[in-house]
Parts: sequence; structure tokens; C-alpha cells
Amino acid sequence: MFSPLILLISLWIRIESPGPVLCRHKRYSANNTECEVFEFRTTLADRRANTTEQNRPDDIQCITRFGRILRSSGVSKLPHLISVLSGELSIVGTHLFTNAPGESFSSLDMRQAKPGLVTWALASEDRREIMANIDRCIDCDRLYIENSSFLFDMKTLFYTLFSKTTYL
Repeated sequence: MFSPLILLISLWIRIESPGPVLCRHKRYSANNTECEVFEFRTTLADRRANTTEQNRPDDIQCITRFGRILRSSGVSKLPHLISVLSGELSIVGTHLFTNAPGESFSSLDMRQAKPGLVTWALASEDRREIMANIDRCIDCDRLYIENSSFLFDMKTLFYTLFSKTTYL
């Protein structure tokens, strides 16, 4: 279903700058399990080694024009669907961390802590504020794990789809 969109995005990335279309990142779930996720490359290819470190001030200069559009719309994460199909991610779940969260979730039942494309942290408040504060992400993930249910997942999806803030 998304293959025409993926093809167009891939072509645009290749036209704008040479290099790979996808970047592979190591991320960690709330239970410290490592998983690899794919994203569309949004930075210049010679800077791709720096793309795993999020929110760096000098990373802003290497983001391509099309990369800004992909990031602001959230479409850069469309290849995460590969991880959903492989079973590593769910549609709704906990946050993916760039570093293992350690013992932050040790008191909770981690069987329900599958990471997701959409998280309560993204749905609940201003995404810029939430994503800049790792403790707030952990608090939102704790709330998600404690209230995990089909209805809470639907609420999370609804809030995410109809939120007026944008992805970074």
C-alpha cells in the first residue's frame, strides 16, 4: 500500500544528495532489549555517522531540505513499518530509546513493554517538550505500561492523529 510513496521518497532522497536511502539505527526498548530500526536518510550522506545522536545543534546544519519535510511530517519513520512486520515493534507501545533505559522500568511488568511507532509521550503533550526530556518520556511509558489496554491504545492513536503539534 505504501510502496508508491516509499518509491517517490527514495527517488527524491537520491536526487537531493548521494548516499543510501535508508539509515539503520540501534534503539532500546523499555526492557533494555536492543532492536534495529530503519529510517529514511534526512541528513547529508557524509554526516550519516552522526545521525544516531539526536538533538545535536550541529546536526541541524546537515539536514537536507527534503529531510526537514520528512522529519516534520513524521514520514522519515515510515520504514519503521518493516520492524512492525517483523514483530520487533508494535503500532502503539513504549518509546524507543537511543540508550538503554537501565532500571527505570524495573518495578513494572515488562512483558507489555513492546516499543511502538506511536507512544503516549507523543500523543499526550507537546512533542518537542516531551522528546527533549528523557525523564518525561519514561514517565509517559510507565503510564502506558500501567494502563495498557486496547482502549488506551485507541486513545493514544486518536490523540496522535488529531494533535496539532508536529514531529521533530
